[in-house]
Amino acid sequence: MTAIVSSTPTPTSRRSPTRRRSGLRWLTLPATVWVLAVFAIPTAMLLASSVLTFDGAKVTGPITTANYTNLFGDNYFWSVLWDTVSISVVVGAVCTAAGLLVAHFIVRSGSRFRTLVLLVVVSPLVSSVVVRTYGWLVLLQDDGLVNQILLWTRLADSPVAFIGSKFAVIVGLVHVLLPFAVFTAMASVQSVDPVLERASRDLGAGPVTTFYRITLPLIRPGLIAGFMLTFAISLGAYASAAILGGGRVQTLATLVRDRMVVSLEWGQAAAIAAVILLISAITVSALAWAGRRSSKGV
Repeated sequence: MTAIVSSTPTPTSRRSPTRRRSGLRWLTLPATVWVLAVFAIPTAMLLASSVLTFDGAKVTGPITTANYTNLFGDNYFWSVLWDTVSISVVVGAVCTAAGLLVAHFIVRSGSRFRTLVLLVVVSPLVSSVVVRTYGWLVLLQDDGLVNQILLWTRLADSPVAFIGSKFAVIVGLVHVLLPFAVFTAMASVQSVDPVLERASRDLGAGPVTTFYRITLPLIRPGLIAGFMLTFAISLGAYASAAILGGGRVQTLATLVRDRMVVSLEWGQAAAIAAVILLISAITVSALAWAGRRSSKGV
């Protein structure tokens, strides 16, 4: 007798791809809520505040562009904007260059001191930004350790006024942001196969040529990301400029504080904060585009 096989498919315990994707979407819900709560909603409120009329901290009028027109018509704002961007560019460049050197030593060097160097890089992260900035305030003041060394070695005849200078602000920001640049560069250097560098040296290329022809093109996207990160953070940094600037170095972040606390111009303060966001967004987008083009060209 011939057995009759039913053509009805037997149910399986496997989930369909559609149901699996639906489950994954639910798993991303907490992260989505978190991003909305801590970034999207506050940013929307900030942008809304920048086009409202304020009397002190109270909204008293309709939507207006006066906050931006008054801001862009103020020459002092443009001076502060230039100082902020120039400081951020220098900080980003120094952090990226120093971070690459430290990262290359940690990843490629066989030295027994590389673990110690890594601990030195990580150690600033265990204390707050304010504590680290006050540490530099103690070191750079007129009777601080740095000036004592300069006087003792006769490199200076009198104490150098570091506090209240852009140099002090840059030093404080580099100390705060250098770990981020190091970690970003370490990931890039680790992704480069050492065989490529050894092959270049075996073919007669020196260390400098090997770095510029082999290593640098491969790690360029990571360096761009490191600069992007340190630039964006330093653009809105407040503590270093407020403490080490000594009231003589004004940045956009300290200007926001002055507009809110001193002159009670909350609408203009929101407009300045919106400008910081805009500059960060434009810079990050441009550098991300450059990084993608760089990675495609490798």
